[in-house]
Amino acid sequence: MGYYDAFALVALIFAIGVNTLAVYLQKRKRIYDRFGKHALLIHSVVISFFWGVFVLSEFLLMRSDWITVAYPLAGVATMLLGLMVFCAALRQIGSGALGNSNFFGGEIKRLSGIYRYVNEPIYTSYVIWFLGLGLVTGRIGFYVIAAVAAIGLYGIESKVEEV
Repeated sequence: MGYYDAFALVALIFAIGVNTLAVYLQKRKRIYDRFGKHALLIHSVVISFFWGVFVLSEFLLMRSDWITVAYPLAGVATMLLGLMVFCAALRQIGSGALGNSNFFGGEIKRLSGIYRYVNEPIYTSYVIWFLGLGLVTGRIGFYVIAAVAAIGLYGIESKVEEV
């Protein structure tokens, strides 16, 4: 694993960690309530910085030397599947879900639509997308990112969201 791979991995871990901590503190301590109607905006700014650093770090992965065989057609198909899952989730729960709006009064209807088939469709779409990027580029770092995202988002963050 090279420098670029490590940077992207650390950026992802920080983004998941900050997002999870912010959700936990809002659910347990209501830390954003003091901001009133601006609470969701403040939360979104806090988490967007860390997710933004991670997204930018993915461009560095394109310079990584940690490479395997690429399968561009399979990768594009996989990325399209991830995009379809993502769009289906946003259609059902709205774009506010990207900023965790359900912790600020929004509600997710988990018995219909994409939620009938996938418990965490947005997280699932991220993992599928990273797998697709790995297939398209042949960069092993994207497979590692997919695995860490699955563990972090399903194993940790989704559990904190249920608390």
